[in-house]
Parts: sequence; structure tokens; C-alpha cells
Amino acid sequence: MLGTGPDREARMSAFVADTPLKRFGLPDEVAAVAVMLALDEAAYMTGTEINIDGGLLAGSAASPGG
Repeated sequence: MLGTGPDREARMSAFVADTPLKRFGLPDEVAAVAVMLALDEAAYMTGTEINIDGGLLAGSAASPGG
């Protein structure tokens, strides 16, 4: 997604700046959603998307304090 090359760090910084939580997600945070979906309690959940994107798709409305 962010590619390689000399401008990779700049692309990473720009991506994080556009993310309301201002950081990349941690592997444990993504794994927690996968675990939740594997629970019996999630059996009725069908046909949906769960975005694990730090609020990126929600835009500035999701920014803490802003």
C-alpha cells in the first residue's frame, strides 16, 4: 500500500496525518476483531464490513477532540 523507495517515510507520515487516531493500528488491535468474529456470540453477524482503520473512513468527524 505504501510501497518502497526513498519517499516511503513521507507517504507513511501523510497517511498517519490523515488518520483521526494519528497512528497505525497494532497487530493485536486487528487480531482482536478477528477473535471477536470467531466467537459464538458473533454467529448472527452476516454481510457486513468492519473497518479497522483508526477512523480513516469516518473522516475528521472521528478525530478525538476535534
